[in-house]
Amino acid sequence: MKTNYWPFGFAVVAVSLILPWFDPVTTPRFNALNFPLARSAFLWPPHFLLLSYGTLILFLVILGVWAWLKNKGGVVFALGWIFVLLGMTFYLQITCWESTWLHAALIGGQDFERCYRFSVAYTIPNAVIASPAKGLFEPVEGVTDRFYAGTSALGVGWSFFLAGSIWVCGAGLAQMNNLARLKFLAPVMLATSLVFGLLQVWRPIIALRSLAAGEVAEAHGEFAKAKENILHAMRIDEWYRLNAGAYLQLGQLYSRMGLRDRPESHLSEAASLQQRGLVPEALAQFDQAASLSNSPLKQIALEEKSRLASHYAGTLYRQGAIGEASHYWQISIAAEPEWISGYFGVGRAKYDVAAYPDAIKYFESLLTKTSQSNLLSDTANYLGDCYYRIGEVEQARKWYIASRAFDDRANFRALKSLTESYYK
Repeated sequence: MKTNYWPFGFAVVAVSLILPWFDPVTTPRFNALNFPLARSAFLWPPHFLLLSYGTLILFLVILGVWAWLKNKGGVVFALGWIFVLLGMTFYLQITCWESTWLHAALIGGQDFERCYRFSVAYTIPNAVIASPAKGLFEPVEGVTDRFYAGTSALGVGWSFFLAGSIWVCGAGLAQMNNLARLKFLAPVMLATSLVFGLLQVWRPIIALRSLAAGEVAEAHGEFAKAKENILHAMRIDEWYRLNAGAYLQLGQLYSRMGLRDRPESHLSEAASLQQRGLVPEALAQFDQAASLSNSPLKQIALEEKSRLASHYAGTLYRQGAIGEASHYWQISIAAEPEWISGYFGVGRAKYDVAAYPDAIKYFESLLTKTSQSNLLSDTANYLGDCYYRIGEVEQARKWYIASRAFDDRANFRALKSLTESYYK
C-alpha cells in the first residue's frame, strides 16, 4: 500500500508553533504563540497570547486539514501560501517595521560577545566552541545588515514553519493535480507576494535614502534641509530612533551649526573622542548627552557609555592594569545594570587579586542575567574556585558539579578541580 506523506506538512506547521521563532543570544526566546498579532510587540510577550501568530496559524491548520479531507486541493494550496506570507511577515516585522526586538537582540549579542571572548581567552576548552552570538555581534549599518542580523536571531521554530508551509503548498498541488491552474496561480501569487513584501519594507528603504539626502545637503551647506531629512528618517523608521547612527549624524550637523550644547552634539563629540582614544573624556561626554536628554536618546547615550567602558576595561585587563579594568567595568555596570559583560569582568578581576568574597558577589549576580550554558558553566567554575580558595570545599564541589551540569563540553577544568577537592 502506498503511503501518502503530504498531510504531514500540517503536523510540521503545528509543531513549529511551540518551538522558538525568535532565539537571540541573551534576550528571552519566544515562539509563535507568544508573539502578538493584533498589537505592537515592543515589550517581551507573556507566556501565551490569544491574539498571536500561533493562534491564527493553528486555526488555519485545522481549516487546512478539513480541506485536505474534503479533497479541496486549491484551498490547501492557498493556505500553504498564506503560511509562507505569515512567515515572511514575521521576519519583516522584526527587521523592518518594529525594530525593538532586533535592537534588543543586537545589544544582547554584542554584550555577550565581549563577555564570551574574555571567557574564551582564559578558559582553554572554550576556545574550540563557536560563539552562540552568531551574527548578532556585528555592527549594523544598512538595510542589508538588518536582514542578516534578523536571520541570525530567527529560531528553529520559524525554519520548521517555513518548511512545513512549503510542504502544505506541495500537498495542495498534489491534490489538485492540475498544472494548468498552477500556471495561472503562480504569477498571481508571485506578484501578490512582491507587493505584500514591498508594503512592509518601504520604511527602511525610504529612511536610508533620506539619511543619504541629509548627508548631501550638509555637504552643500544646506543645514536646515539636512536636519529635516535626518528627522524625517527617524520619524518613519523606528530603527533610527533606537540606535546611535542618526543621532550622531544630527550631532555633527548641530556642531557645524554652532549648537554645541545639544545632547546630540555631546553624543557626536563623545564618538569623536572615542576614535582618538580619549576614553575618560568620551565617557564624560556620554554623561553630558544623557543628562540633557530624555528617552530614547538618554538610553542610547548610556548604552554607548557602557559599551565603551566595558571594551576599555578589557583592553586594560590585557595590559595587566587589573585595578583600573575593574573600575571601568563597574562604570559599565552603573550605566547599564542589565548587561552581563561588566559582571563577568569585575568578577574575574576580583578573583585575580584574591578578593574572593567580592568575586563571588559579581559571579552570582551574573547567574541571574544569562541563560547561555557555556557562560553559566564558566561562571560556576569561577564560583567553585572562589569557594575552594576560601576553604569552603563542599560549596566549591557543588559549583564544580553545577558547571558540568550547565555545559559538560569536555569540561576538564571543572573535572580536575572537582577531583583535587576530594584530596584536600
